[in-house]
Amino acid sequence: MADVATSPDLDGVPALEDPAVVAALIEDLAKLDPIDYDRRRIKEAERLGIRVTTLDGRVESRRGNNADKALSGEAVVFKDVKPWPEPVDGAELLEGLAEAIRRFLALPSGAAEAMALWTLHAHCHDISAISPVLALTSPERRCGKTTALRIFAALVPRALPTSNITAAALFRAIDKWRPTVLIDEADTFIKGDDTLIGVLNSGHCRETAQLIRNVGEDHEPRAFRTWAPKIVALIGQLPSTLEDRSIVVAMRRRRQDEAIERFREARRDSELATLARRCARWTIDHRQTLAAAEPKIPDSLHDRAADNWEPLLAIADLAGGVWPELARQVALRLSGDHGDEMSVKVTLLRDIQTIFHEHGTDRLPSATLCDALARIEESPWPEWRHGRPITVRQLAGLLKGFAIAPSSIRLKDRSTPKGYTLATFADAFSRYLPARPATPPHQAEILDVSRQSGRHTDAPVADRRARSAG
Repeated sequence: MADVATSPDLDGVPALEDPAVVAALIEDLAKLDPIDYDRRRIKEAERLGIRVTTLDGRVESRRGNNADKALSGEAVVFKDVKPWPEPVDGAELLEGLAEAIRRFLALPSGAAEAMALWTLHAHCHDISAISPVLALTSPERRCGKTTALRIFAALVPRALPTSNITAAALFRAIDKWRPTVLIDEADTFIKGDDTLIGVLNSGHCRETAQLIRNVGEDHEPRAFRTWAPKIVALIGQLPSTLEDRSIVVAMRRRRQDEAIERFREARRDSELATLARRCARWTIDHRQTLAAAEPKIPDSLHDRAADNWEPLLAIADLAGGVWPELARQVALRLSGDHGDEMSVKVTLLRDIQTIFHEHGTDRLPSATLCDALARIEESPWPEWRHGRPITVRQLAGLLKGFAIAPSSIRLKDRSTPKGYTLATFADAFSRYLPARPATPPHQAEILDVSRQSGRHTDAPVADRRARSAG
């Protein structure tokens, strides 16, 4: 029967309907050389009464089943986490995660707690509406980023570690496997790759976490999901759009007087594996409550930071104990307005606001404003282009995006140079330069949870200042 089905002399025969005949035909086509298959695919699709792209998919699937060994590389295999058999206390679980992380890494205050919350978020990921990237940055090598990723690989569900990946491989891997993506060495390939950055950015919000790509010779548009928890480790800073969607932990090199344990793979099969199982059980028991949670967000977190921290704060509230307060203090320390790396244009607004205040006036000529900007040594304006100070024309170009343009202004000496009035900046100042809290968030004391259990971690900022003063 199979021979009859695949005979090239059956033109005009009605579409084949016998499942056994169809299966035999697909099997035979999958065994053909690609050139021979290409010559027959259109005719065979017509005989089957299906589209060519549908036939291509069936044949490709059959080839995969028959010839996995012919593929280069190795198949990706995930080991699913088996939930812990008994209910788990959320506060104890988070403290256990934080302590396990602190044991192997020298971290700034609050970082271990943030990493613990994010770990549990990775298990609760599909319940969330927002998926913040956990960014591990450092100024130099040997600051613990790779060790951190090894720890996370043992703690998170369906870990997919990689030190290099293309945009196409990333969104196809996420769509197929729904992994937790662990990207190391990102500074070596991510910067300048706008397509890869776009894929990473697209996975921030569950409702919009998908890409559209044309597939097959008919170029049929198909949707690929990009919704997955992601960690990105790199030297330097993330691209600004990705950093805006991230919770950033600034890693640092260990001092000689900071004692940590060497991370060994045996930990994966014991303590860390147990913590991963407990995370899975806590998630199962709290899915419905967590999905409906609406945690209170600190006012001083800007809109995107508030989005990033919302799923983590919901976990902290549900875990209870010291974690609701602790999580908010950590959020302010790591992502408060004080730590928001301003773009060049927002930096320009901040500097202009300061200059107007220092001059005590509501109008300034363009030339005067440029001179004042060029005297701010820690800013980019003294050497804005080719080592030269910012010019009047360059200033106007930067401000154009805020709908701010120079106009003739009248000064006290009755001259009317081109310049700017303070009123023209009012809308931009209110939108991009929110008022800062009276007490800077980074001065808020971070609760030392481990102190309650007799363990040591970074001292709160307030304590360090007191010791320094003494």
